Amino acid sequence: MPDDADPWHADSGVLVTVDLSGIQEFIYEGRRLLDAIGRSVMVADLTDTDPANPDGIGHLLTGLGPRTVLRDAGGALTVAFAAPEDARTFTAHYTRYLHDVSDLFRPVVAHVAFGPDQPTAPTLAAAEDELQHELSQVHQERAAAHTPVLGYGVTALCDVTGRPAETVDHLRGRSDRHERVARDVVHARYRGRRWHKATVGSLLDGAEPDLGGRALDLPMSVEHLGRELGDISQQAVIHLDFNDLGTALRNYRHELSRNGADHLTGLRTVSDQIADLTHGLAKAMITAVANRLQLDETRNPILRGTGAGSVLHPHTHRRRGVRVPVRPIVVAGDDLTVVCDARLAWSLTRFAFAWLDSTPHTHLLTNGDPRRPMAARTAWPWGRTAGLSGTSTETGVPTVKAGIAVQPVGSPLLAAYDISDELCTLAKQHRTAEGATDEHAVAWSRDFDTPERVVRRLTGRHSATGESLNAQPMLGSEFREFLTTCFAPDEPTSLRSTVWADHRSWLLSDLRKLLLDGGMLRPELTRREQLGLPTALPGVRPDSEPDAPTRARLLAALDLLDTHLDIDLAPTVHHEGSTA
Repeated sequence: MPDDADPWHADSGVLVTVDLSGIQEFIYEGRRLLDAIGRSVMVADLTDTDPANPDGIGHLLTGLGPRTVLRDAGGALTVAFAAPEDARTFTAHYTRYLHDVSDLFRPVVAHVAFGPDQPTAPTLAAAEDELQHELSQVHQERAAAHTPVLGYGVTALCDVTGRPAETVDHLRGRSDRHERVARDVVHARYRGRRWHKATVGSLLDGAEPDLGGRALDLPMSVEHLGRELGDISQQAVIHLDFNDLGTALRNYRHELSRNGADHLTGLRTVSDQIADLTHGLAKAMITAVANRLQLDETRNPILRGTGAGSVLHPHTHRRRGVRVPVRPIVVAGDDLTVVCDARLAWSLTRFAFAWLDSTPHTHLLTNGDPRRPMAARTAWPWGRTAGLSGTSTETGVPTVKAGIAVQPVGSPLLAAYDISDELCTLAKQHRTAEGATDEHAVAWSRDFDTPERVVRRLTGRHSATGESLNAQPMLGSEFREFLTTCFAPDEPTSLRSTVWADHRSWLLSDLRKLLLDGGMLRPELTRREQLGLPTALPGVRPDSEPDAPTRARLLAALDLLDTHLDIDLAPTVHHEGSTA
């Protein structure tokens, strides 16, 4: 909130919005996880108007006249000013401040005057509608971004960004040669370390694994996500974005205005609840993994599951303790981006879906649970039906689309983010096409290529005979069923059941080749049955040839057989009335 505390209400003024383009390029410009964490915090600072935050922008509002902040999160800032000159002054100071932070930011600014003498925006609510139109026009017509100053020919280059170096980072301390870096790199690392120190305790609050008294920590480097000696390590970037949130907020504002309610306070309240929900999901994902940590027979910490070696060894540090192999990078507004050991990505995504589908009817959502306020909003435009464990209940917690991008450890985080974001878009399109407005959706890829090629390869997968082998994207219910039927060890047709333990080579060679070639499975399964070999496959009926979707899902399961570590992270379901 602004420094004058109480929201200002007026009949006329100027509505100002600044939408930051270039955020992702800024956050993921470096290769180090610490750089991304620090830059994400810096972006949050750039829209934080709280004067209590010394790194925020509250000082830019000091001395200006009456105003009220409508939105200050997620890389967007919207402020209503009573005086046009205050709107112009703030815009000038703010855009200059952005340029001083980084020349990667491309602020898109729109001003809309409102009042009785404004035919298109007689009220503040009307100005907010007009603002969206103005903003889209500015996005289309904006001038080319400024050219960054490259420095003289003798200028040392930043070891991280390639831009002119301005200082050295002397905190790495691994060698006598310090990194020559741009000023914003040092500031990002400083903010990242400070933010980590301030928040790691709250993010791990509630995690109580029995590790013999060892402390827990979160990784600050991708090298600390969990690596196996002699194995090719992979990281996964999971991007989660709430579905149709812009439309719901717009409809909610109209509903409040129509009922004569204070739409400014109402929107601020629901925006804060969604931000709390995003932060709560990040914390829940960390806690879920941390609580599955245990000690093996040699007293070393492990994560035990099924498949992918069945055991993950988290990184440990003599002083900092055991590092949970999950790290949120961006936790802002309705966006959540997490990096983790690739083996955990599918179990984590399944957990996120289940966590968001939990309602007071299925779980004990205590006071303070970030899901509770939104779960109570069952009326339009928030209400949806959440189906979980045989139940069907109403909740206002929105669904998400998820993109999972698996890359080698050390590859640019920006590449993985771009792919995960494109996969999110693909998942959203599938959800819309299916008309499944109450469902989550997910798509994933293990390709290392441009986002466009990754999506084209994913959606255009065909057998040698032209049969579609595309099993993605999946709706949330399909995804849960896919992981259960294909990988749960107690499922009779699972690829992880004991009967297949000694036949992995047939699964990954002969069966895979049959699927890719478009060959008939029934003759091969009959031959194996006559030899007394296992034949039960997920979704395949013993008396008929599997259809194209079944073959596609089977191939997708084979692709994950050596990558997905199946760990049950979901909390116990408590039906309404339970005292558990």
